Amino acid sequence: MRKLVLPAAAAAAAVAVGVPIGLASTSSATVSITEKEFKVLPSAKSVKAGKVTFKIKNRGLLDHTFAIVKTKLPAGKLPVKNNRVTLKPIKDVGPFKPGKGGTLTLSLKPGKYVLYCNIKSHYSAGQRVAFTVT
Repeated sequence: MRKLVLPAAAAAAAVAVGVPIGLASTSSATVSITEKEFKVLPSAKSVKAGKVTFKIKNRGLLDHTFAIVKTKLPAGKLPVKNNRVTLKPIKDVGPFKPGKGGTLTLSLKPGKYVLYCNIKSHYSAGQRVAFTVT
């Protein structure tokens, strides 16, 4: 009997102080990304914080990368040097050949992000989009 009382008492104490027990849920989302000259087209421009899986497909005629950076700057105002974004991205994957793609899963916190291609001159040509995590 004593063996049953201790776990029950521990669970009751945890609930009393606000510790979740097996009820924690984490948000997850999947966002399809189409890249082409010179656009990044996400299936959603906003998701809830948590695990986000980007399914990237290059539908263009040129190679493209997929990069994501967290920033308060507008999508078109990232610093550029030598025709590439100079901010350190959370992740930059690729390049993807035409018709190819990949998957990237990240745990994202609330904030403003920019999704872009960082192949020389692609960002400056407009291959970027604002993305929000709430």
